[in-house]
Amino acid sequence: MSAARAITLAASVLLVTSSVAAAPCGRPDVDQTFPYDGAKSVPANALLSAHYSAPAQYNDEGVALKDAAGGDIAVTTTFDKAENVVRVQPDAALADGTYTVDWPTLRGLSEGGIGLGKKTKFTVQGVTDAAPPTFVGLTKIDWDLSRSHDDCTDRDENRFVFKLRVGTATDDAGPDLLSLSVFQTKDPLDPEQAGPSKVALSTWSEDGTVEVKRPAGKAGETCFAAIAQDLVGNVSGGGEREVCVKTRKPPFFDGCSVLPRDPGSPSSALFILLAALGSRLQARGRRAQRRPARAR
Repeated sequence: MSAARAITLAASVLLVTSSVAAAPCGRPDVDQTFPYDGAKSVPANALLSAHYSAPAQYNDEGVALKDAAGGDIAVTTTFDKAENVVRVQPDAALADGTYTVDWPTLRGLSEGGIGLGKKTKFTVQGVTDAAPPTFVGLTKIDWDLSRSHDDCTDRDENRFVFKLRVGTATDDAGPDLLSLSVFQTKDPLDPEQAGPSKVALSTWSEDGTVEVKRPAGKAGETCFAAIAQDLVGNVSGGGEREVCVKTRKPPFFDGCSVLPRDPGSPSSALFILLAALGSRLQARGRRAQRRPARAR
């Protein structure tokens, strides 16, 4: 295959990859559930919850909780508008066994459309959660820059990417069932910040880190803290421990359309391929110009 043909093919793949990766703007899909799908040793007194990825309207949509035989379990359902979370409290402690939850589809605000619900399964196995979890807090912070396309604004946006090291935690039901709430305690964009702002909610990290992306509109000292919460609603300590780093202004400018996107993404790899193939064409052209003409 010629280099020119390879460049054309890579460019077409890049366009397809970008369009496939694009997510509907403002659609409230279920992006986190607690407990997570497939969880074992869930406590009998667990409070179940699902987080939606965008602001949603809740109109008393039901949540179906069923046992292994398909029988309905009586529950009380509430919606936390500020957190964008549906919570389900079983009316009685759950017996040992396997359960399924059908999380509802919710309608987005404005033109967000109807989001995707989710079906999850978990197993209750001889555990009752009583004591709050312990958590030492965040222990380390690193940062980087990324540039990615925002489908909502149809622009390339700069982001600071913070990689936070999560300290050790313990709980009655095991740390893997905990949720992690991350708060930004110092934000260069809001020097008069009155208090911590919640910027991330996730299941417990398997590799001991959590990634948080924030707008790169202004550089400066940035700080985070975190707490752990168990499935009963008990909250840990550790939130008093901050990790901080001083960011620098992004070294690129608005309007540059050939910069790679997030490191490791398919788009980045294709940009690298395009650059490499372009260099190959240029080198081939220079060699052709230097080659002496053959005598006729």
